[in-house]
Amino acid sequence: MQGMKGHKVAVEANVRMEREQFVIIGLPDASIKESKERVLSCLRAMNMDIDMKKITVHLSPADIRKSGTGFDCAMLLAVMQEILEEPLPIDESTCVIAALSLNCELMPFHGMIPAIQQAITLGFKRILIPPVDVSFMKHVGNVEIVPIRDIASLVSYLKGQSVPGFTRNLQILTDDHSSTKIDQTATDFSSIRGHQEAKRALEISASGGHHLLLTGPPGCGKSMLADAFHTILPDLTQEEVVELYGIYHLARENRGLSMRPPYRHPHHSASSISLIGGGTYPKPGEISMAHRGVLFLDELGEFSRKTLEMLRQPMETGEVTISRVRQSVTYPSNFIMIAATNPCPCGYAGSNERYCTCTQRQVTTYQLKASGPLLDRLDLVLSLRSVGLQEKGVAESSSTIRERTTRAREIQRNRYGNEWLNSNVPFHVLDKTANLTNEQKNLIQQICFENKWSNRTQIKLLRIARTIADLEESQLISENALQEAIKWKSNAPQLHIPSGIGVK
Repeated sequence: MQGMKGHKVAVEANVRMEREQFVIIGLPDASIKESKERVLSCLRAMNMDIDMKKITVHLSPADIRKSGTGFDCAMLLAVMQEILEEPLPIDESTCVIAALSLNCELMPFHGMIPAIQQAITLGFKRILIPPVDVSFMKHVGNVEIVPIRDIASLVSYLKGQSVPGFTRNLQILTDDHSSTKIDQTATDFSSIRGHQEAKRALEISASGGHHLLLTGPPGCGKSMLADAFHTILPDLTQEEVVELYGIYHLARENRGLSMRPPYRHPHHSASSISLIGGGTYPKPGEISMAHRGVLFLDELGEFSRKTLEMLRQPMETGEVTISRVRQSVTYPSNFIMIAATNPCPCGYAGSNERYCTCTQRQVTTYQLKASGPLLDRLDLVLSLRSVGLQEKGVAESSSTIRERTTRAREIQRNRYGNEWLNSNVPFHVLDKTANLTNEQKNLIQQICFENKWSNRTQIKLLRIARTIADLEESQLISENALQEAIKWKSNAPQLHIPSGIGVK
């Protein structure tokens, strides 16, 4: 594995009469070099004659660095192929992914689940693994995943004999993990008073995967709305659940096989490595663990500018590449970013409720934390006000809104396939499927010319209008959808400084 991407490694061995020695070549790391003792212990436990023999194990291709204990079983089988009088029938379509104990048992290891996923992607038809629960792979067809307890059972299986039952000693799947229930601690939309426009914007964001910025004074409800946002996102597909489980497995974070999208809320003091990912041995960061879900950045102005600028590439491409001296890895990071910020350090610049105590220099410095290019990647910008307890109105529940966002996502999957939403589909595909009339194109150009909006803003209007039309379950972008998209941009807080966050 290099990040989330897997490479085929062929394990071959040479055994000859010479001074007794065991050598592993092919850029192995320290954990693989220690495999020597585990393999030798298993060979002796099986009464294999290895006295006065030099064993050379080669991991090919030799120019890719290998790490982890998942090569143990393959190395043992490669040596056995040279020692046994009748080699075991192992073809090119078989993949062996397992560590070993000293008494010949097949053992799970860190990174095994992503390795199994990549073995399926690489086209293997038979995958031999330790005795773990593989019921979460039931959606995979035409691939035989075989859990086996020990080497004796493995040899019997390869020879075509029956394999005794095994004990599932790795608890991956439980009833709670597989549930689609919403977290009981999350805020439901029905419990939020007022903020009807904000709720509508969040529904559009959830349907099309649009990034969103909330501005306003302290206590106006920014964090509460963001905390409720993930409850209106559609459930994940089975493939997405397994993919996300693999990411958390690599990050050594606990997450069951839940159908619900992840919700990550890093503190503003988080380092760039913890947010983006990395380290001496790179592992996924917060943006990768928010894959297929929500990344909420509260107090955007308190994050370091360097950290915020690192978000630009993942927001654009849906993945993050981490380059180190030893290796370069890529992790998926297709998330919806919800950012919340105060207009100034005290929070009351431009407010009618309290007097702002910040100097103009403090306000400018605070607003410049988020650069113009980063803010330009946020599709929706809302200015919130405080809502009193007396405000009334029937509020829809999260489950009701989630039904609409799910239908909108299904429409987009049927139109683009499983990879794209309206927010990230290539423009030529969006333009081809939008089928705008000449009158609609002229209206967008005229509005953008009058307001001096950029070409990127024109595309942004089209993406939002397409999402609104999907919520209406309309095949074409209606006039109402286009006018609402223009309204969202027109009512957004204006930027009073070239690269800062404006205040309405």
